[in-house]
Amino acid sequence: MKYATRVGRQMTVRELLIEALRAAPGELRPILYYLVNAYNYDEQTLRGIIREVRPEEEEPMMSQFAQEIKKKALLEGIQQGRQEGRQEGHMEGEVKLLMRQLSRRFQPLPNEITERILKADPNTIEIWADRILDAKSLDEVFWE
Repeated sequence: MKYATRVGRQMTVRELLIEALRAAPGELRPILYYLVNAYNYDEQTLRGIIREVRPEEEEPMMSQFAQEIKKKALLEGIQQGRQEGRQEGHMEGEVKLLMRQLSRRFQPLPNEITERILKADPNTIEIWADRILDAKSLDEVFWE
């Protein structure tokens, strides 16, 4: 919604927001937090809104927003790192199990097979893990 009608003239949503916040300046901080988190408002837009409603609060609020955005980004990074770590750990476990099963069934494992397993993607590892159940040779496990 780019425009809304108010008292016979066109106003942008930003102008309506500023007008509403001037009437209730105590709501500025929570509303701006919402706009940052829900709609990813950029710094320039936030500064403009703050400047229009409470200019004396611009620097303190922007400093606090910056700290909170950094904290949020750090927490998201930690979460993503944990997720990637779990995925890598899961993959390593599947690779280790496949190599153990292959070694027990078709020992010794040639180096080229070990290298191929270590370079394989998760889908390929799953395919090979399924094939080992019925394969009578390494060739039957790794045929393309």
